[in-house]
Amino acid sequence: MKTVVYKGVLVSMFALALASCATEAPPPPPPPPPAPAGPPVALSPVVSDAASVYLEYVKTAREMTPDFATAEVIQTKLQQGAAYEPKQLARGAVAYAAIVAMQEPSFRSELRAYAANPESRAQLINNIMSNPAAAANIPGANIAARRVILALSSHGESVYKVGARVKQAAYDIQKQHWSREFIKTRDVRLSQAKINSTTAHPVAADQSNQLLVAALTGQGMVTQATSAAYSTDQAATIAATSTGQHDPIVAQKLTAQDLQPGVTLPANMFDAPYTATVNRGLAIAALAILGEGAGANEANISMLLDERDGPTCLNMAKLNLYQCLAVAKPHFEDVFCIGQHILMDTGQCIGQVSSNALDLAPKRTVEFNADGTEKLKYVNAKPYIKPAPAKKAPAKKAATKKKTS
Repeated sequence: MKTVVYKGVLVSMFALALASCATEAPPPPPPPPPAPAGPPVALSPVVSDAASVYLEYVKTAREMTPDFATAEVIQTKLQQGAAYEPKQLARGAVAYAAIVAMQEPSFRSELRAYAANPESRAQLINNIMSNPAAAANIPGANIAARRVILALSSHGESVYKVGARVKQAAYDIQKQHWSREFIKTRDVRLSQAKINSTTAHPVAADQSNQLLVAALTGQGMVTQATSAAYSTDQAATIAATSTGQHDPIVAQKLTAQDLQPGVTLPANMFDAPYTATVNRGLAIAALAILGEGAGANEANISMLLDERDGPTCLNMAKLNLYQCLAVAKPHFEDVFCIGQHILMDTGQCIGQVSSNALDLAPKRTVEFNADGTEKLKYVNAKPYIKPAPAKKAPAKKAATKKKTS
């Protein structure tokens, strides 16, 4: 009996010993580290600075009214409107295009996927630097380009329309005697307009900072889509071009609103190939989202802001302005110069750099009268012709007295 108890105690002790040697199951392995996200989005302030100068001029031009009560008001508005340097304004349009493109979520997400792979990132950067138009082939670039075209064309059209109203004022103010008087300082105001046209204008620091934040985050920027064929309903235009949480595909659909009565939009307005301004804007945006928009690559980014078409068009507008001011004599002719060559010509240039298919100038069609002679008709705008100086009423002849015999 003692032997059995003893063996039982030994078995129990052995079991306890084995239990004490047993270890708990090892914890699960840690999750794998997240895939590298690539370098962060980076954009040089050179871009936001340039865009701020562009936006400040567009704001000034759009707010110009056709109210000219005195000769002094005419000269003030003339110098305000002439205050842009063509190359600086064109660079600003490219910079603004880049920041607008960076607001497109689908474009950003595609590029961040490239940024996570060092090999594909390096190859894409090389392709864009050697050919800026290559950025247009990136998935999502077509939606980003649509945003850019809408924003720039809306600026161009609004400036052009303000110019048309100012130009009409050149007719209207001729009813006022003072407007037909000759300008006393013709040479001075022409020289000042040339100075304002060749002087680089200061950066709007607060606006530049806001633009830079919007570019880096991809949020917080609203562009107004007010091009002719697009709805002027504010909710629709903001939904089409803002950077909220809406689906990017929905944003693409929202941009195509119903045509307004009597308005024709070029069917290929958003089609590639894009203008140099849009292509370079997409290129800068892509490089920035890939993390190559600042630092050692800043000089290359600055060079991408330069393109030829915008400065060429804007320089021609300036030459036409100088010629107009050189021959203008009465005050109302300066109003004509402001409307046509400062505002309408500049708006036309902005429209042209937005889309290869956009032309804001009146369209001429040929119709014939019943007798076979040609009749002019303009499809989308009133043609403006420089008004002739008002004719003076002939002096009344003094009545001659009849001789009496």
